[in-house]
Order: sequence, then structure tokens, then C-alpha cells
Amino acid sequence: MKYSKYKLLIVLSLIFSGLVSCSKMDDYLKYTDGKDKLYTGKLDSVKIRSGRERVVVTGLLTSDPKVSRLKIAYNSSKDSVVMNIYRSAGVDTIKVPIALAEGTHSFEITTYDNQGNSSVTVRTTGRSYGNVYQQTLFNRAVKHIEKTGGDIAIDFYSADINSPFSRLTYTDINNQVRNIKVSNDDTRVTLKDFKSLTEVKLQSLFLPDSIAIDTFYAEPQFFRVSEDVTSIYLKNAGNPFQRAGNGSGKWDMPKDWLYNSNVLNQDGSRLGGWSWDNNGVIHFESKDWGGDGVNNGKLYQTFTLPAGKYAFEVNKDAGGGSINANFVVSKGAVIPDIDKLNDQTVVLGKYHWDENNTGGNPTVQIILNEPTQIAAGFVVSTGSYTWLRIKGLKLRLVVD
Repeated sequence: MKYSKYKLLIVLSLIFSGLVSCSKMDDYLKYTDGKDKLYTGKLDSVKIRSGRERVVVTGLLTSDPKVSRLKIAYNSSKDSVVMNIYRSAGVDTIKVPIALAEGTHSFEITTYDNQGNSSVTVRTTGRSYGNVYQQTLFNRAVKHIEKTGGDIAIDFYSADINSPFSRLTYTDINNQVRNIKVSNDDTRVTLKDFKSLTEVKLQSLFLPDSIAIDTFYAEPQFFRVSEDVTSIYLKNAGNPFQRAGNGSGKWDMPKDWLYNSNVLNQDGSRLGGWSWDNNGVIHFESKDWGGDGVNNGKLYQTFTLPAGKYAFEVNKDAGGGSINANFVVSKGAVIPDIDKLNDQTVVLGKYHWDENNTGGNPTVQIILNEPTQIAAGFVVSTGSYTWLRIKGLKLRLVVD
């Protein structure tokens, strides 16, 4: 009998506890007019895809065919996008573009049914990009560029991880514009049949992140290529030099070169400036070896060069004796007299040989800020028993 009293007390206690619990669980009903709260299916697999001053909100509706409306709130819930949803029988993909200023933004995404029941709100963040990001972008760095024959070889440093590829644009010898895609795996690219003295355009493309919807571009970079332009501007540049054909013996004038009469000190003062030594060289020598030398003899060419940096390379053969010889590059159509070579308003560059300096293959560099007519060649005065021979001349466009 005593056992039964204890058993009864336990049962009554459990009943009372259950009543209290149920009362607490049902307290929320007073806030819902006595009805249970119903939730619609939320948007799943939500992603905020970055773009240029915009984002695209994406997600999946995988359940609850009753979903009929979607709301995306942003800008601290001051702004929102609301759209109607028309469910299919399967999984529906949602894509909502939103124009936004550059920066990081928060989003609250909620779905509704026709009865006004809402889903659990999905909260997430995303970022849009614009001019601030654009200004941080730089083209893929070029390690080395070289022209060989008619082709250009370009070596690259490693690419930025956010740059899927770069693009090279150039003009070929047929005046056709060619576009070359440079992937991140490409460390060397060859531009075939490159047209001399034209530019190469380099532009790298960027994605701010792996799911970005818009591509950004670094500012285009234009560059020229170091190359030998001798054949474009110089005539009869040597190795060997061709004779003009005014004589058949040792002496002549070099074909296609301008000269003054002071150069003509051989063969009865009829020829000079060229000899058949080494199959054809520019040659200054005293008359009949022991006679009078050349006084202010000029031998040069005139042409117009575009703006840029250039190097004239003189391939000297031999020389000796009392001599004042100069390779000169100057502005204008005529090379200066030998006593005017210190006029820096005219002379762009020069190299000097004398009896103490008869060797060497000099390089004379000039820089032009605009297209300029120039005269390039030799101004020479010699004594008796003196000579100077030049085997060739090259002209290169130099790109640092």
C-alpha cells in the first residue's frame, strides 16, 4: 500500500510537468492569432557573383512549389528587389542582377508564398568592382623581346593569378592585324611576319574572383621592338659597299652616297671615297699615297627617321697616319663641315678617329623626339701617307 502512494505521486508529477511544458510551448501562439507559423522553402546554394558596378545574386529553389515571390534587401535594407516566382516541376535557378556602387554589400534574401508566409532569411555578403579596382591592374610583365628575321619573340614573366590570359595585337607584313591569345602557361610567344617599325599592343584581362561575371582590362600597353632598320633607311650600307660605276680601276665613289668635291682626290681628282679593297670599302687616302690628303671631305646619306632612339654601328676596316676622321649624325640635309662638329644645335652624335685612335668599331646613338630629317656619314681631313677604310654601316632602332 505504501508503494502505491509513491507511485501515484510520481504519475501526478509527470502529468503536471507535461501540462506546464505544453503551456510554455504554446505561448508563441498569442503572437500568431493562435495559429502555427508556416515557413516557405528558402533559396538554396546562394552566391553573389561580382561584376562591374553590379552583382548577380544566384541560387536554387529545390523544394516547396508554393514559393511565388522573392525579395532581396540590401543597403541596410533601405533598398530591395522584389520579383515574382513561377515554379516549375523541378529545380529552378534564380539569377537577379543588381546595380551597385563599388564596394562590399550585405544581402537578406527571403521567399514568400501566396499566403504571405515567408522563408527563413538567408543573409550573405558580396562585392562589386569599379574604377578603384581597375586602377590596380597592370599588364603581364615582358621579360625580353627580340626581332629575329621577320619574326618577334617575346618572353614573359609569370602572370597574375586573377588574369586568365593576355592578348597581343600587331600588324604583319601584309598589313593584316593579327590577335594572339597568350595563356598563363605561355612563357614565350612568337609574332610571325612582323611589319617593321610598327607597334605591338599588349592587354591583360582580369577576373576579380573565380565566379565574377564581368571581365576587366588593364590599360593597353604599346611598345616598339629593337630591330635592324638598315635596309629601310640606308642605301648601299656595305659589307661590301658597291661602286657607283664611274671607273673600272681601284678607285670610284660609293653608289647612292652624297659627297662633296673634296672627296675626289684620286685618278686625276676624278674619283675617291671608294676602293676595291676587301671587295668594296669606303676609303679615304692621301693622293697617290704620298701626295696631298683630303681636306673636309664629306661622304653621307640623308633621310628622315621617326621619333625614337637609334644606334649607328660603324664596321671599320683599318686606318693610320695623321688623320682627323669623324662619323657624324646631324640634323638637316647636309652634313656639317669638319670645323662645325661642336655645334650641338645641329650635331646629334659623332665619333672621332685620329692618329692616336685608329681602331675600334664605334656606335653612335641618337634620340629623336619627333620625325627628323638627318644626314649621317663621314667628314674627313687627312695628311700624306694616311688612310681610313670602312667595311659597313648598320642602323638599329633601340628600345630599352
